[in-house]
Amino acid sequence: MDPIAPPRAYAQVLVEGVIRRCPDDFSVDEHPAFDPSGEGEHLLLRIEKRGLNTNDVANDLARAMTVAPMDVSFAGLKDRHAVTRQWFSVRTTRDAPNVAAGGWRVLESARHIRKLRRGDLAGNSFCIRVRDLHGATDDLAERLELLRTRGVPNYFGEQRFGRDGANVERARSWVCRRPRPAVSAFQRGLHLSTARALLFNAVLGQRVVAQTWDRLIEGDVAIEGSPTGPLWGRGRPAASGEALAIEADALTVHHEWLDPLEHLGLSQERRTFSLCPKGLEWSIDQGCLDVRFHLLPGQYATSVLRELGTFRNAAMITP
Repeated sequence: MDPIAPPRAYAQVLVEGVIRRCPDDFSVDEHPAFDPSGEGEHLLLRIEKRGLNTNDVANDLARAMTVAPMDVSFAGLKDRHAVTRQWFSVRTTRDAPNVAAGGWRVLESARHIRKLRRGDLAGNSFCIRVRDLHGATDDLAERLELLRTRGVPNYFGEQRFGRDGANVERARSWVCRRPRPAVSAFQRGLHLSTARALLFNAVLGQRVVAQTWDRLIEGDVAIEGSPTGPLWGRGRPAASGEALAIEADALTVHHEWLDPLEHLGLSQERRTFSLCPKGLEWSIDQGCLDVRFHLLPGQYATSVLRELGTFRNAAMITP
């Protein structure tokens, strides 16, 4: 089983189409976990970006505000091939920059008492267009209703692994290598996140094959009634019995990652096996499917889309 392209939970709908033909086809709105306090040394900026990744904008902001890169922070990474609206914080006494070019612009600004930290999110809202839709489109409504009620496997999406899985090999060459070459804090975090995502998807894929991804079995660790899988790190596995046996079997072929991750300072955590898109709405018109939904932090819209059909990602094949 390939953790980068793991098994689907449902029989494949015979529908095909194209996503991300242009940035406007994939729109993301970030919802912060708190309201700005209105005062403080940190300037919060809600920024709309197009065709840029989050770090691109953070670096531009540091230059525009004449601050060190470490004085700019954000709550989460957003896709390059999309139109996204997300919050940044800048430690500065200056007002918001007047930038109308370069692929990003400031929509709102407010003062706050502390900087944004990773994970300071309530979630993300998505509006996605699938173009060139063809096939058994009459079956889509039934499948979308099923996703609304039962949900989908909470896989880490293709973005985490990079084009053609390139992030996995980069992570392997660092995580599983001794001595490890010096890398930036950002690159270190990316390698660790990629490794843990690979292992989690492997375990979840086993549960999907067994059709137990959305129900508890003996020895499961539950979060809000949902079974969970490991985000690997130091410590004894929290699962036991049948659930632990499945985890161990799924990770056997990935054993080279386990000890290094335990010795890199990570503690074992758990992630739910299922996600249910909130506020799911859709429409089909003139060969296009438009879907809108809300996800919690760390959940991937592509994990929802892959249960609807086979959609070619134009951004992943465009140089």
